[in-house]
Amino acid sequence: MRQTFEYLKAFLLLLAVAVVSGIIVMKVSIYSGGETVAAPDLRGKQVVPAMEAVQAKGLYLEVTRMEHSHSVPKDRIISQDPAPGEPIKTGREVAVVISRGSPDALTPDVIGSSLLRAGAVLDNNDLKIKKTIYIHSARAKDTIIAQNPPANSQVRKGDSMTLLISSGPYPEHIMTPDFVDQRLADVMKKIREMDLRIRRVSYETSPDKERGVVIRQEPAFGARVEKGSFVSLTVSEGEAPEGGKPATYTIFYYTVPDGPAAVKVTITQENRDGEKEVYNRVHRPGDTLSLLVEVKGKTAAKVFLDNELAEVKRF
Repeated sequence: MRQTFEYLKAFLLLLAVAVVSGIIVMKVSIYSGGETVAAPDLRGKQVVPAMEAVQAKGLYLEVTRMEHSHSVPKDRIISQDPAPGEPIKTGREVAVVISRGSPDALTPDVIGSSLLRAGAVLDNNDLKIKKTIYIHSARAKDTIIAQNPPANSQVRKGDSMTLLISSGPYPEHIMTPDFVDQRLADVMKKIREMDLRIRRVSYETSPDKERGVVIRQEPAFGARVEKGSFVSLTVSEGEAPEGGKPATYTIFYYTVPDGPAAVKVTITQENRDGEKEVYNRVHRPGDTLSLLVEVKGKTAAKVFLDNELAEVKRF
């Protein structure tokens, strides 16, 4: 994108010079007798002062191309034809080459940045990302922990860099406890303490189990899982309820996205009973909230941030 913008900028510059120079040469053709003058020295000048200098001599400016230069700053004139002091007829053009600036660049320091921010910084320095390598580390997930070439290395504009990115700490594993025959309230407390999360709570009629007691679990007792994993529970509804099938519940998790300030989080639940608001509270960016959603037929949880729809989760 940046390279396209630079090309467009150069094209517009050439077009502007051509239009203005055309006006100048028309005036020169009308009022000048075509006498011989010495070409002015345009080297190192920017385009507008150079145009003023040739206009004063009854000449006009022609930009033939733009190229990189180690010695001439960007947007200044590198060379001209005819050379300074050489004779030239009024009404003729002085052809110039304009500098794109140095082809060299110093690599910025992007260690500690996110990949998104690093990409923007490199783009602003006319550099690219060649390769990304992910490893586990103590640094936060998606944080850049090393770069090649190192910061302040001299490279060519357009060159690429390799970034080493953190995948976060190595995941911790635990053995799933036996939740069967325990009351749901106690199990939910244990799950939170063990850094696990509830995916779904289903209810099932069971004349042999007291209401609210866990009948089954997934993963099963003794399974090796990562911290933060989900657990699904089937809970006794007791005797079969009148009117049919018991309800099913699921836990909905939502993390407030990054932003400059706290936002009002509103959640509505929509199922076969209709739509109703079930959550309304102000949260800071990065906060994670959990909500028990009753699943009846096609069910959806809609998240609004400051009254604007941000996410729809279907169950």
